[in-house]
Amino acid sequence: MLRLYQSNRLEMLAARLAALIAEPLGEPLRQEQVIVQHPGMSRWLSLRLADHLGICANLAFPLPATFIWGLFHTLLPEVSACDRYQPKRLAWRIHIQLQGLDADRLQPQLSDYLLGADEVKRFQLAQQLARIFDRYLLYRPDWIVKWQRGEAATPGDGWQADLWRRLAAEDGVHWVGLQLELNRVSEERFQAVLPPRLFIFGVPTLSPGYLEIIRKISPLTEVHLFLLNPCEAHWADIVSPAEQAQLSLGSGDAELYLEVGHPLLATMGRQGRDFFAAINELDPGGEALFHHNADSQLLHRLQDQLLTLESPQSEPMADSSITIHRCHSPMREVEVLYDQLLAMLDEVPHLTASDILVMSPDIDRYAPLIKAHFSSPGSRPKIPFRISGTDLLQSMPLATALLEILQLKETRYPVGALLNLLEYPAVRQRFGLDEVGLEQLTQWLKLAAVHWGRDGESKQSLGLPCEQGNTWQAGLHQLMLGYAMPADAEQLWHQTYPLDAVEGSETQWLGGLLAFCDAVFALEERLSVDRSPQAWLTFLIALTEQFFFSDEESEQQLESIRETMHTLVQEIHEAGVQQKISFNLIRHRLRELLTISQERGFLGGGVNFCALAPMRSLPFRVIALIGMNGDAFPRQQPEMGFDLLSRDFRPGDRSRRTDDRYLFLETLISARDRLLISYVGRSQRDNAPIPPSVVVDELSDTLRLMVGESGLQRISFDHPLQPFSRDYFLSDSPLFSYSAEMREAASWVGSGTRTDLPLVKASLPEIEGESEIDLQRFLHFFTNPLRGLAEIRLDLDLHQGEELPEERERFILDRFEQTGLEQDLVEGLLSGGTAEAFLQRLRARGHLPHGRVGEQIFSQMERRASALVKRIQAFDQGDALQPLEIDLEFDDLRLVGHLYGVNPGGLLVYTTDRLYPYLLLRHWIRHLLLNLLKPPGVAVRTRLLEGERSGEFRPVDLARPHLENLIHHYRRGLDAPLAFFPATAWIYRERLDKGDEERAIGAAQQRWLGNRYQGGDVDRPYHRLFWPDRPLLDERFFETSNEILQPLMDHLEWRE
Repeated sequence: MLRLYQSNRLEMLAARLAALIAEPLGEPLRQEQVIVQHPGMSRWLSLRLADHLGICANLAFPLPATFIWGLFHTLLPEVSACDRYQPKRLAWRIHIQLQGLDADRLQPQLSDYLLGADEVKRFQLAQQLARIFDRYLLYRPDWIVKWQRGEAATPGDGWQADLWRRLAAEDGVHWVGLQLELNRVSEERFQAVLPPRLFIFGVPTLSPGYLEIIRKISPLTEVHLFLLNPCEAHWADIVSPAEQAQLSLGSGDAELYLEVGHPLLATMGRQGRDFFAAINELDPGGEALFHHNADSQLLHRLQDQLLTLESPQSEPMADSSITIHRCHSPMREVEVLYDQLLAMLDEVPHLTASDILVMSPDIDRYAPLIKAHFSSPGSRPKIPFRISGTDLLQSMPLATALLEILQLKETRYPVGALLNLLEYPAVRQRFGLDEVGLEQLTQWLKLAAVHWGRDGESKQSLGLPCEQGNTWQAGLHQLMLGYAMPADAEQLWHQTYPLDAVEGSETQWLGGLLAFCDAVFALEERLSVDRSPQAWLTFLIALTEQFFFSDEESEQQLESIRETMHTLVQEIHEAGVQQKISFNLIRHRLRELLTISQERGFLGGGVNFCALAPMRSLPFRVIALIGMNGDAFPRQQPEMGFDLLSRDFRPGDRSRRTDDRYLFLETLISARDRLLISYVGRSQRDNAPIPPSVVVDELSDTLRLMVGESGLQRISFDHPLQPFSRDYFLSDSPLFSYSAEMREAASWVGSGTRTDLPLVKASLPEIEGESEIDLQRFLHFFTNPLRGLAEIRLDLDLHQGEELPEERERFILDRFEQTGLEQDLVEGLLSGGTAEAFLQRLRARGHLPHGRVGEQIFSQMERRASALVKRIQAFDQGDALQPLEIDLEFDDLRLVGHLYGVNPGGLLVYTTDRLYPYLLLRHWIRHLLLNLLKPPGVAVRTRLLEGERSGEFRPVDLARPHLENLIHHYRRGLDAPLAFFPATAWIYRERLDKGDEERAIGAAQQRWLGNRYQGGDVDRPYHRLFWPDRPLLDERFFETSNEILQPLMDHLEWRE
């Protein structure tokens, strides 16, 4: 007996199912069978049954294919427990068969594709063929029968028929054949294995083969079929306007009597229309459980008109039960959604977060945005939420880390890729490292100039010279040799430079780095071997143990990854594949399995976020659809040129596009109180309109017929580009926001003036207990006082992360880097070293570009350095003295440290480049200290050498007041941002000394703002952070510049 139950509400179908289950079976312990199309439906239905029955137990929720194959397996002894024609298993079998297929019989495009295809590409083709063959089994069983008889079924099927016969010869147990085999099974045996009653719930469509099985078993047991139907009227004969226009071109007149009915049913309901036409033949009567809404709410009016097959009726009343939102980006969609949900939770009586479902055609794209915004709503109330349907790569970072490890074999081992792996705590901890250790390793690798490449041989394998420089091997050898040799050793050992960087207990970090690198580089050889599926499973599990530390936080992720690996190997085993498999193919399929949507957390409490996918039409009081963009939904399924179904359409055939259209229709009838739709409808670049999904357009057209153009405008919202737009906070605006932060930002935006807020608005609290100033910190502060404030008082380093090792070899050196190397060369030459020895050290350290480019750069460096050395040696400065100890009292502070570089001739400062203002200020302070100390036998002057000119700081009679002034500004600069910018201040004072204040201010202003060729001081990161107003050269700046620089310039004398 087959009984059909139809309703436009799943809740009513669930209540009817509960009433039937409440009727006891003859066998109390017999498990009830409820067939559903999706695990999410089984979760929802079990909760509903528990509501009605008090408990939901001893029920199984198999999928249709699982139930029917289980039936085959029980009734027919030759049928195994798994279906080897299931697409994921069939793909492996086709992959093997393609190797022996006659290429001459293939389509030219496929023949060319396979000719140049590697294993992964061949497997991808096999996957496409497996999906197509699965559809042939379900929707073209007559073709399969003909192919098995050696006959042609449709034009152009030759090579596919040949491939099919190869598969059938290997294993002929498939769906079509088993349907025929069922005819020889006796009714007594059928009844012995069938359950006393069978429930099929909420399945939106069934293939003709499934319907035939239902027809066969319905006389032998109770079959109860519960279907969600948007319309209570007979709607099998309605057609869309496009179909009606096409039919009107035919020769007959009967087609002209086909009705359009409700436009949404006509345009979106083709899948349901064909299915209900077929299903009603099994039980023309059935039980109708349709629900009519009792109010005039727009959403309910739409649902009732669909239910009764009425054309849209115009009533100019529009309400907020349906709203459509156009935004500029996915992030703006999520921000708008949050405020809209808050409003609904406030307005809709008794609405809770778990009554809300949010779906997106591309949930993986929106999931990170949802997590970011819903986890940190700022001043707004927090809304609990759960995201399901995302892949493991979204929810489990270690899955991403595993794929990155497996991908390294295909890379040049760039330093950034390996360091990125150590950013994962589980990887870092596995090799005995922590965050501090990783930061230190990063600095070591930068000092060792590691860029890429395992060693010179790996470079040679890529067709490059066998050059060890800048490889991992060269860098690690530098670090190990530096630890083994005495401190400050400069002697090369076998062309390796001893990098003195590792000290004491830091060796554990170096040991962890060496172990990690050994494990990574060993993979290259281990992954080059083909293995059996079981051997790959053993290998991959051992790999996770080798690279990931297991603790309470990571074990859940690792267990899910291991389960995926077991699934992969089981899939291959069930396909009957015995051959060894390459690493590339294993990695490809493992990546696919890790990106399959996971159903964890669905209906787990809070707002439910999930993918907008077929069989997900569950009822919720509020349903929101986000990301309903024109290119996202309905989803396009690329048509394969060898898909024979595309040439032979039959009623009941499915396509991704018609599935999605019907899914949208089911979603319309599943919302109980509110329906919200959003999409990216405006360009962020120029605000140009972007069309939504065609189904949104069709819904808008229907709503326009119901409420008129003005009514549609009242429920359609164009949102601003930014969440702090004033439009959200105007009393007469339909837009709104619950964010206090955005309200404050909007007040600034709406003030009509540009006001950049500095990081520090007022003076910071005084530094408690500071009685000493370290000289080096004091000198460093005046190179950039705002950076000093950030680093000393706020522990803020804007350049953190910029010191990461570079992944590309250097072909040029920037100006400051070359100057630094030239300075080192000058010191080496002055100490008696040779340029050749210095060149060898530079090459060993990897600090020079390789080849002739590096030779030319060094030649230029040597000329500049040698010229400066000659000038230095022309001065008779005498031998260097021991550093002078500094311990000077200034009111309640003491300046402590050591003054280096003092000799009988005083201080000598030199550079091959130029002495920039911040350097002159630094050496002016050193000069003041020398003048204050006045060590016996030492000249109190500082000589300056730069480029082609020389100069000096003349002796200072009253050095202490100048130092006290600088200490005063130092303390001011640590309490609040100091209005002193060395480069701009120097230009101002330099021009002011020439007697033209107006030109001095103009020059300073130009240096501050910059021009089209050169950036200004205002663009420097710390200046933007603390001093964002543009321009800001006021009395504070002029006064501070004069106080700091005037004494310096009064004692500075240059000679060309």
